[in-house]
This record gives sequence, C-alpha cells and structure tokens, in this order.
Amino acid sequence: MGVPCFLPLALRHRAEEERGDFVNAVKTLLRRSPLLYRWLIYLISPVCYVGMTAPRFLRSLPVDALVLNVGSGVHRYTTTMVNLDMYPYSGVDVVADATALPFPDNTFDGALCECLLEHVTRPELVVREILRVLKPGGRVYITVPFVYAFHACPHDYYRWSIMGVRELCREGDIVDVASRSGPTSALVSQLVTWLAIVLSFGSERLYNVWSMILLVPIAPLKFFDHIFGRFPTALHGTEGFYVIMAKRGGAEEAEGIESTEE
Repeated sequence: MGVPCFLPLALRHRAEEERGDFVNAVKTLLRRSPLLYRWLIYLISPVCYVGMTAPRFLRSLPVDALVLNVGSGVHRYTTTMVNLDMYPYSGVDVVADATALPFPDNTFDGALCECLLEHVTRPELVVREILRVLKPGGRVYITVPFVYAFHACPHDYYRWSIMGVRELCREGDIVDVASRSGPTSALVSQLVTWLAIVLSFGSERLYNVWSMILLVPIAPLKFFDHIFGRFPTALHGTEGFYVIMAKRGGAEEAEGIESTEE
C-alpha cells in the first residue's frame, strides 16, 4: 500500500519538477538513507543546536502522545508520530500540503514544524492549521531562521527576528521562545555563501558545488555556539529561533519546559 497523498494533481507535478534541480536532487538522493542523512546534517550543516531541541521537547509530552511532524522529511522521532511532507520520502506517512492538513480538528497532542516555514508562501496559514489539528492545550515546537543564507528547498521566502516570531505565533500561547543556535552558525552560513560566490565566478552550477564542498572544512566552526550561542546577546545575530506554542483552551497550563532564553 502506498503513502496516502492529499496533494492536488497540479501541485504533485510541480513538486516533482522542483525536486529536479541540482541541490534538491542531491538532498533527495541522500534522504533515501535517513541515518546517513542525519549524520551528515549533524556534521556539515551550518547549524549547531544549543537551544531546545525536538527530542527534548518530545520528552516533555506524555509517553503515549500522538504527535504530528509537519514537513518531516526523513526524521522519525517516535513510533507514535505521524510524519507529513510534500514529498514521499522514506518514513513519510502522509503526503499533503501543510496549509491544508488532512486531519480533523483537535486530533493531536503535540506537533513539530522544523525548518519549514521559510519555504512556504503563507507560513501564518501553516501555523493556523497546526493549531487547528492540535487538541486544546496541545503544544507545537517550531524552528525558523533569522540570520541565514538563502537556501531554496525548493523555495526560500522569509526570515524572522524574535519579534517576528512572536507575531507569527500570536494566535497561540507562547510557552518559550529563544535562540536555537547562535551567531557562529550564522557566520558559517554567510561565510560559505560568500566564498562560494567568489569562487564560482558567476556560474550557478559552480556555486552549488562550492556551497557543499566548503561546508566540510568550515561547518565545524559552528560548535563554538556551545559557548557563544548561550550568551543573552546571541539573539541579536543568531542563526535562528525556536518557539514552543500551546493551543488556547486547554484545562492545564503548559509546564515542564525550561527556557534557554535569559
């Protein structure tokens, strides 16, 4: 039995076409091996996560919580998680548009939305849809970029300051919002982009190749964010933010999560 697909036919064709460019084709190939992909992300991604992480957030939920992962890619954190993505990667349970989630109201106890909102044209609608399918009092963990280079996957539209994050999540109750990484991750992203531009001499193809090659020697600098990313002033130039938001109407206040924001 195939993965249930709720995408309109026109959107399916568009999704397949967009996966065909060089960078996204490489990512699609690597995602066929989820374990390898996760290790590569850890080692050569420009981002060093020092704030609240998705696994830590999930541990704050009840053991039997039903969780929706919107824009999951190949990540499957728990056996009770429903993975939703626009592409049928390995581990995806439902193929659908994040702006029109194919679930009834008040279905899930929790949700994840990592590294997705900058890639959709209407991020506020995705947030609204996630809140709709959460049960009252249910919580969602969201990450968004702030100081980060352009990275079409296949599109890239938005960046958010900490004020922008609060505005984006105004329809829910914000439990916690803070830097997810730090200024060194932002520096790595920009430095790799700058060097790729200089070394590619105007060639888009060379730029894409250099963007991946340069991550190997430069990305390890990101681990300095285990120091600098914890400074209270990091939010002025951090790579991105995380936010934990609760759906209004719950009988209990969201508890049990320590903020890393000072």
